[in-house]
Amino acid sequence: MAEPRNDKNGSVPANGANGTNGANGSAPHGAGVLSVLLILEDAANARNTRAALEGLPGVKVIGERSDMRSGLSLARQLKPRIVVLDLPTAYEDALTAASHFKLEAPECALFLLSSSLDPQLLLRAIRVGAQEVLKKPLDRALIQEAVERVSRSGAARSAGGTQARSILTVFSHKGGIGVTTVAANLAVAMKTGLEVPTVALADLDQASGDAAHMLGLRVERSMADLLKVGRIDSTSLQMNLLRHVSGVSVLAQPEDMSQAEPPTPAQTGEILDGLSSMFEVVVVDAPHTFDEVSLEILDRSSTILVLVELSVPSLRAARRALDVFDRLHYTSVPGRVQLVVNRYSGGREFITLEQVYETLQVRPYATIENDYRRVFASVNSGRPVCLDDPDTAAARDLTRLAAKLLNRETQSKPEERAARRGIFGRMVAR
Repeated sequence: MAEPRNDKNGSVPANGANGTNGANGSAPHGAGVLSVLLILEDAANARNTRAALEGLPGVKVIGERSDMRSGLSLARQLKPRIVVLDLPTAYEDALTAASHFKLEAPECALFLLSSSLDPQLLLRAIRVGAQEVLKKPLDRALIQEAVERVSRSGAARSAGGTQARSILTVFSHKGGIGVTTVAANLAVAMKTGLEVPTVALADLDQASGDAAHMLGLRVERSMADLLKVGRIDSTSLQMNLLRHVSGVSVLAQPEDMSQAEPPTPAQTGEILDGLSSMFEVVVVDAPHTFDEVSLEILDRSSTILVLVELSVPSLRAARRALDVFDRLHYTSVPGRVQLVVNRYSGGREFITLEQVYETLQVRPYATIENDYRRVFASVNSGRPVCLDDPDTAAARDLTRLAAKLLNRETQSKPEERAARRGIFGRMVAR
């Protein structure tokens, strides 16, 4: 590898690539748009960097965070072509985190921003795999040259064809919509009906903590026991998971919620990272808030199911949630945020699916039949409907939803297809 060199204006190609003058202002080479994620702590620096990048043809800023941990988590989900990371004066921890990220996402080009370009920093930048080291404040011509180098080298090809980690989060900004019921049954359907080898259900909603009871499990080990261990790794996670008869592993909330310390955002991230390294699919029963812990969950989610029912309060809550997801750039990844209508009565409701689309500008990804009597009985008995009563309408809809999320197909009975074609097929198909 060539020795790094200092450009006269303060740019160092960390990989030794030759620059171009970029004077003609042309778009970066290649037909695709170069997606960029910013992880910049200082607000003024973030504004200046965003303005410099958005002024370049063919470049799109798809996400922005001020915190390094949550920023790199978002980068793992959005898979940008370029990540711009601000280095603090004491940069060792930041470079270590950047190095781990590059091992997971070698196709992503890493731009490091620093107030100084000392030789020790440049050497470390090479070792972590940074594509560029840029001196603050940024120069527009230099950032364009850096972007063009990335485009030409092919070091940051889009990772759209790669498989995102399977963290499926069921979320509602309003309680009482059936989030826990749907999450628990999706996990069971994936394990039993679709035979996914390893499935985990993570109950991260401390306010209710009902996932274990939904599956009829006695909470002998829980999140509280995991946090007492003092470290979160595969061993401590395995020790504190419950095992359901279906084969689903469950991280439960404790029985006595008053004695449980909530996990920090960092601990929440470690839990999800650990579970996703151990299980092919992790289904998350998420809290109904937008606090730092919730954002840590959502940042790491490969798919977010926004659960609604056909009522005005529920749709208002969904609208607020979708607005937040837009601002967080979750919706910039096609298919990452999906709307699911729970307790659907086949068009007999006061609010129709078309009115849902008119209100939210999002078409429902799926509907779940309002089979109140059987679902209510399953909740009270602690026996998931997808396991004990798989031929009910709600169980079939949940299994179809699970299959759709896994890019699989399930077969309906002929009479069921005929009954649903006029409503479900016409109004929900995208």
